[in-house]
Amino acid sequence: MDHYELRKVVSRKLKLIRVESGFNQSQMASILGMSKKTLVQIEKERIMANWTTTVAVCALFPRTDTLHSALEGRPEEIIIEIAHSKVKDLPLLPCQVNKKNPS
Repeated sequence: MDHYELRKVVSRKLKLIRVESGFNQSQMASILGMSKKTLVQIEKERIMANWTTTVAVCALFPRTDTLHSALEGRPEEIIIEIAHSKVKDLPLLPCQVNKKNPS
């Protein structure tokens, strides 16, 4: 999965994530730091969520059934992998070290 694919998945699932979390559009827009108009456009699939919004959704709503199933239970890991794949020679985060070199 790359940036584009993750943005597409999160954009398509955003309304379900919002409803599952019990927020109305105004509340969700406020949580994500965007206008309600932008949220509505994403939910109606007129535009895609940008990378920052995608990361925020994955970080703030990782345990929703919708996001969990769409990203195989790994939303936080996926955003880290994608973000770090763009930078060469980046040191591993502690959570990545433990997975690559289990003690």
